[in-house]
Amino acid sequence: MNLRQLVITVLLLSLSHSVSGGSVSLAGKTLDPPEFLPVDEAFLLTASKSGDSIQLHWLLQPGYYLYRKRFSFTGLEGLPEIPEGEQKHDEFFGDVEVYYDELVISIPFSGSSRQDSAKFTVEYQGCADAGLCYPVQSREFILNNL
Repeated sequence: MNLRQLVITVLLLSLSHSVSGGSVSLAGKTLDPPEFLPVDEAFLLTASKSGDSIQLHWLLQPGYYLYRKRFSFTGLEGLPEIPEGEQKHDEFFGDVEVYYDELVISIPFSGSSRQDSAKFTVEYQGCADAGLCYPVQSREFILNNL
């Protein structure tokens, strides 16, 4: 089998693997498809009040990351304090700043956002190193429930 035939065979095996969802056998080795966590397990988000700020805390599973430029915050007056992330080259988005393992964002609040029933919304997006990007996620919090 020449190189061209080998490449075509590997591509066909990959295609049949993605269509069938099963494992692929190549040169005696079985390649299983990656299993991805549900979004709320991959990116565990909690919120709490600390003095005059809201703390948003993400615990990320190994191999999962969040995009810095995909954060959005509505319903709070203060500007979020987002720490510096690490640089990564993304095949779709180019050079991006991301967060692995853990992330804490602090958002000061004052004035009308101190009301007992104030609500705020957090949007974020993350991916798995193994090749899956989740859609943008939106979570709503109520201040008096934190």
